[in-house]
Amino acid sequence: MTDATTAFFERLGTEEQPLLGHVNGTIRFDLDDRGTTKHWYLDIDKGNVEVSQKDAPADAVIRTHRPLFERAIQGEANALAATLRGQFGVEGDPRLIVAFQRILPGPPRVAASTSKKGSSR
Repeated sequence: MTDATTAFFERLGTEEQPLLGHVNGTIRFDLDDRGTTKHWYLDIDKGNVEVSQKDAPADAVIRTHRPLFERAIQGEANALAATLRGQFGVEGDPRLIVAFQRILPGPPRVAASTSKKGSSR
């Protein structure tokens, strides 16, 4: 059984990422999983992403706990808010970090009928 993190990174490596079409650089993710750090390394070349698990220098590094990262990639947590709270440690090129956040899913949408409550026409 593949965990959500592995599935996410494998998908990045097999599908072109149009939202990263203008991006060139490398990002390393250091994900703490119960005291063990797992690395995911992205080499981005204009929407094409090569994924590996090497622990190598990168243009940007993101550090967090794997459960929080999984909530972010599933749209259940906001990566920017987590960064502002100090739950995502980031260093390096901020343009790469912002570009990566663009490919994360947003929060689940509230049903349209819920948003229309209280509106008058």
